[in-house]
Amino acid sequence: MEVDGSQGEGGGQIIRSAVAFAAIMRKPVRVVKVRAGRGVPGLKRQHVSALKVLSRVFGGEMSGVTEGSSAVTFVPGTPRNGIISMDMGTAASITLVLQAVIPAVAITGTSLSLDLVGGTDVPWSPTLDYFRRVVREAYASLGVRFDLSSERRGYYPRGGGRVSVVIEPSKNLIPFDLFGRQSITEVMLESRCGSLPRHVAERQLTSAAEQLESTRIRVLKTEVSLEQSDSPGSSLLAYYTGTGVFLGSDSIGARGKPAEEVGRDAAGKFAVAVKSGACLDPCLADMVLPLLTLAKSPSRVRIPEVTNHLKSGLHLAEQFTSCRWSVEEDEGSAVVKIQPHPG
Repeated sequence: MEVDGSQGEGGGQIIRSAVAFAAIMRKPVRVVKVRAGRGVPGLKRQHVSALKVLSRVFGGEMSGVTEGSSAVTFVPGTPRNGIISMDMGTAASITLVLQAVIPAVAITGTSLSLDLVGGTDVPWSPTLDYFRRVVREAYASLGVRFDLSSERRGYYPRGGGRVSVVIEPSKNLIPFDLFGRQSITEVMLESRCGSLPRHVAERQLTSAAEQLESTRIRVLKTEVSLEQSDSPGSSLLAYYTGTGVFLGSDSIGARGKPAEEVGRDAAGKFAVAVKSGACLDPCLADMVLPLLTLAKSPSRVRIPEVTNHLKSGLHLAEQFTSCRWSVEEDEGSAVVKIQPHPG
């Protein structure tokens, strides 16, 4: 199968997802025009790292996996159980690697332990806390289970964060019927910083709490933590998970960005998701909905909006599975319906 890597939003998600779907479906794939529309096209280091992990897990043959490459070919082999360790170098995103590896490993009935070194809380990717608190819960409801722990955080530019993950084999993917409009009034906050004064994390949390409480969302639980890290950095997560609802929003610190702004960014995005009545936040929808095309029964999910990332992911899933999907706009939110292929 040939996949156009420039389709949709044309980012690294296409290449990671294409290789993951190829491993799950046992279909050889060639991805061309990788990130063709980006300022610096071709594979970047973090994409190379994710592909190398997938290659080591699933064996087979993979070519074109070098920085700057515009085409990758993957012929999946037999999934490998066991332990894999990899230092991805600098601050390449660990969570983007896990986003592809965890479902591919679990859905193919494989069990695996991963020890990864790289970036845990870096730009343009979910933070480690979001992955642990929100993604893990949603994946478990889907039938994909993993445990995650971290010895140290990895911020830009040095990285150096260390994360251990244990992935369990999945028996069957469970479809989602999460389309009822939610009314969430509570939130939990986690604020962290590394190689910075503790008051940075405290200020992030205070500003987030104030903004959320001004919208009548009560702060149910808080956590402030000073982490070990090679580079200075910080993050804040606002989240709520419960029966039929998985909402989270994160933000990371940057040079020249006040701690208060970090808190307000995460709080503002969380409040928007709550106001929409959604069951999944936009970032989580990007990760979960394409996987629902592999379930045996239809799914319905209410989300705040259909992002370009999600459209790209669903179009790609459609290429591999011949599923059908549709979107219905509904009073400030969207209900996505997924009909897996009957075969």
